[in-house]
Amino acid sequence: MKKILSFAALGLAIAAAFLVARLDRGEPRDDATSPAHSIVRPRNVLLITLDTMRADRIGAYGYAAARTPNLDALARDGVRFDDATAPAPITGPSHAAILTGMLPARYGVRDNVLTPLPDPAATLAEQLSARGFATGGFVGAFILDRPYGFAQGFETFAGFARVDSGTEANAERTADAVVGDAVRWLAGVPAEKPFFAWVHLYDAHVGYTPPSPFAPTYDGEIAFVDQQIGRLLEALRARGTLEDTLLVAIGDHGESLGEHGEDEHGVFLYDAVLRVPLIVAGPGAKAGQVVAEQVRAIDVVPTILELLDVPPATSVDGVSLKLPLAGGARAEVPASYSESYYPKLHYGWSELRAIRADGWKAVDAPKPELYNLREDPREQNNLYASQRALADRMIADAARLERDVAGEQRAKAVAPDPETLARLRSLGYIGTSAPRPDGARGPDPKDRIGERDEYNALMTDAIDDLRGGQPESAVPKFRRLASMNDRAYDVHQFLGEAYERLGRLDEALGEYGYAAVLNPEAVTPIIAAAEVHMKRGDLANARKRLAETARIEPDAYEVLMLRGNILMRERRPDEALAAFEKAVERNPANPRARAQAAGIAVQVRRWDRAEHHLRTLLEMRYQPSRTYFALGQVAQMQGRTAEASERYREALRLEPGLKMAQEALRTLR
Repeated sequence: MKKILSFAALGLAIAAAFLVARLDRGEPRDDATSPAHSIVRPRNVLLITLDTMRADRIGAYGYAAARTPNLDALARDGVRFDDATAPAPITGPSHAAILTGMLPARYGVRDNVLTPLPDPAATLAEQLSARGFATGGFVGAFILDRPYGFAQGFETFAGFARVDSGTEANAERTADAVVGDAVRWLAGVPAEKPFFAWVHLYDAHVGYTPPSPFAPTYDGEIAFVDQQIGRLLEALRARGTLEDTLLVAIGDHGESLGEHGEDEHGVFLYDAVLRVPLIVAGPGAKAGQVVAEQVRAIDVVPTILELLDVPPATSVDGVSLKLPLAGGARAEVPASYSESYYPKLHYGWSELRAIRADGWKAVDAPKPELYNLREDPREQNNLYASQRALADRMIADAARLERDVAGEQRAKAVAPDPETLARLRSLGYIGTSAPRPDGARGPDPKDRIGERDEYNALMTDAIDDLRGGQPESAVPKFRRLASMNDRAYDVHQFLGEAYERLGRLDEALGEYGYAAVLNPEAVTPIIAAAEVHMKRGDLANARKRLAETARIEPDAYEVLMLRGNILMRERRPDEALAAFEKAVERNPANPRARAQAAGIAVQVRRWDRAEHHLRTLLEMRYQPSRTYFALGQVAQMQGRTAEASERYREALRLEPGLKMAQEALRTLR
C-alpha cells in the first residue's frame, strides 16, 4: 500500500461568510439531500478522454453553434457536470490524473514525454485487470504512448508501433483510426467477460484538419470527434452491452483560443483551459441531471471503482462522485488544485499554481491573481489588490499543497532524444529550458506571453533550416532565440548542431558544453559532444563523454546508442550488439537500434538474432526493400539459396533497380 500524505491539513481560510472548502479523502456522507435512489452496478466501463476540449464548445454546455449530437445525447441520458476541472493544462499530466485518481505531481509528472508516468503508479487499468476485466487502451497522440507509462494495465494497447523522425503520422492518429481499433477490439472481447476500454481522441488539438465535410476549424474537429464517439456507442449497442456499460467522457484540458493572449494551452491556468466537459451515463448515473458543484479529473477513478464495487488498490487524491451522480449533494465540496510547469520547462518563465474553491480562484504567480468566478467567469477582473488577505491565504495553501504532494521531487528539464523532439514539435510543443540555479521563479508568463508566438515561429524556422540543409541560415536565428531566453539550453544544442554541420567543430563543442552547463541533468549535449569527438577519430574523448552520462542516465536510449557506436569503432562487436539490443528494449518503437543490432548480428554470424530483428523491422515497415535484401543475405550465408532468391526478388519488386539485389541474384545463379 502506497503511503499518501493526507489533504486534511489543507484548510482554505477564505472567510467566515464563505463555505470552507477543503480537500478531504473520506467518502461524502449521506445527509438530508441524499435521494433514495436505487443504483444498478455497471458491468463494463468505457472512458473517453477528449483532448483539448473546452466545455463551452459542446451543445449540452450551451454552445448553440455546436455539432455534437452524440455528446449531447449522452448528457441527456446521463449526468452532466457543469464545473469539472483539470489539474494541468497539458495532456500528459492531466491524463496521469484521470487514469490514477492522483494529482500528477505525486508522480513527478509535470510535462509531456519528459516526465513519464512511473511504474509504481496504480492505474485504473491495472486495478480492473487484476479483477478479471479485459482491458484495452487506444490513444491518438504519441505523448500517451507505451514508453511514457500510459499502457500500464492494458492487455491490448494500440498506440504507435514505429517512430519516423518528425513525421506527423507517427505523432498523431485521427479519431477514426483510434475508434476503428477500439471497435475491432470490442468485437473480440468474449461476451462473458467484463471490459474496461480507454479511448483517447486528440483531434481538437491545434492543426485543424478534419476530413470532409467537417470545417477545418476547432469546432469542426470537435464535430468530427463527436461523430466518432457515435461509432463507439453504436458498437456497444450492436454487441448488446450499451445498457450495462458505464460511459465516462471527460476533457483533459481546454484551449485558450486567444483569451488572455494565449492562442493554445499549456501556459496559463484560466478556466478556458481548466474547465472541461465531464459527462457520465449508464448504471449509477441519474438520467437528465446537471451537477453544478465543482468536481475534478482526479475524482474519476474513485467514482468508477465505487460504482463497480471494486476496492481501491491504494489511497487516492480524488473522491467518489457516486452521491452527486445519484442526484444527491455533498456536504463538503473539495477544492481544486492545478499547476502549470510548462512555462518554466519550455520558456524559462515562472511556474504557476492555482486553487479554486467556492467560486473563487487564486493564481500563485510572480504577479498574483484572484478572481470571483461567479461574477467574473472569464477572469477579466483581478481582485488581488482589493482582496489581498483572502488571496494570500489561498495562494499559501496552494504552495503548501504542492510541497505536500510533490515532496522533494522537483521539475526536471529532461532533454528528449532527436526523434522525440521532432515529434513534439510536430504537435506544437517547442523548447526546453533549464531551471534557474538559484531557485528563482523566472518572469511572470503574463508579461512574456506576447513573445511566445514569435519564439515558436522563430524556433520552427530555425529547425526547418537546420533539417533542410541550410545551417548557415539557422545560426543567426538560434542566436536570436538564445537572446530571448537565456535558459534555453536546447537552443544552444541546436546551435551546436548547426556549427557541426558547417564543419566548425570547435564552436560546436563550445555550444554543447554551454548547454550541458545550463542543464547538468541533460545527457543530450554530452552525447552530441561525444559524437563530434568520434567524427574526429578521438575515441578517448568520446569515451570520457560517455562516462559522464553514467552519473545522469546510463541506460537512456541515446546513451546506449552512443555506447554501441563507440564499441563498434573499437571493434568489439559482441559488446556493441548487447548495447544496441538493450537500446531496443528501452525504445522498441525506434528502428535505429534494431537496424544496428541486425547488422552486427550478421557480422558475428548470430543468424537467429539477425532474423529476429529483421523480421521485426519488416513488421514495422522499416525500409522494406533493404530489409528483404538483408534477410536474403542471411538466408544465402546459411545455404538457403531458394529462400535467398525469393527475398532478393521481393526487394527488387519493392525497389526496382536496387543494384545490390540484382548483383546478389546474379551471384546466386
